[in-house]
Amino acid sequence: MVTKKKTSKKKTKRKVAGRAAPKKRLPGWILLLLGMLFGLVVAVIGYVNGWVPKPENPNSKPVAQVIETQKENTIEDNSEDLAIEPQDNFDFYTTLQDMEVEIDAEDLAQTDTRKPSTYYIQLGAFKRIEDAETLKAKVAFSGISAFIESNKIKGTIWHRVRIGPYTSSRKVDVAKRNLQKSGFNAMIIRQSQ
Repeated sequence: MVTKKKTSKKKTKRKVAGRAAPKKRLPGWILLLLGMLFGLVVAVIGYVNGWVPKPENPNSKPVAQVIETQKENTIEDNSEDLAIEPQDNFDFYTTLQDMEVEIDAEDLAQTDTRKPSTYYIQLGAFKRIEDAETLKAKVAFSGISAFIESNKIKGTIWHRVRIGPYTSSRKVDVAKRNLQKSGFNAMIIRQSQ
């Protein structure tokens, strides 16, 4: 006997091309309004049932009573207690106007002995004048005028590329930072007068 296997065919459903019908949703403002209304109803019910504590009247609080007692002085010289009462007003504007500070002539003379300083920014020092001229030209392209100062040190002539003079240390520091942002190696030189 020969047995045959039964084959079963599965039926497949065909999907029809097209969009499914959109579901109708409530607009957002209606949902917001319903949520606020629900919250208000819950709050009113909670207040009526006593779930929410009621605010206290600030005038109904008891006031502390101050009872004065006499202190016995144990010290024979009857010294008073050193109690400092806080002051509510701060009149330092009027108090400071009445104060005067005297400065000695010696103190003034010490401040006058300071000598003003002149500041320069040095960008480089070269043995060859051509190298100094090249650096000076690069600085000129960035919009800053520089000069070359030549000095003889230990028998060798050095050509220094400098910018300045500056009379304020703040101004020279700002100029140095700007030069460093532009890619130049800058060094501050201070000369006392």
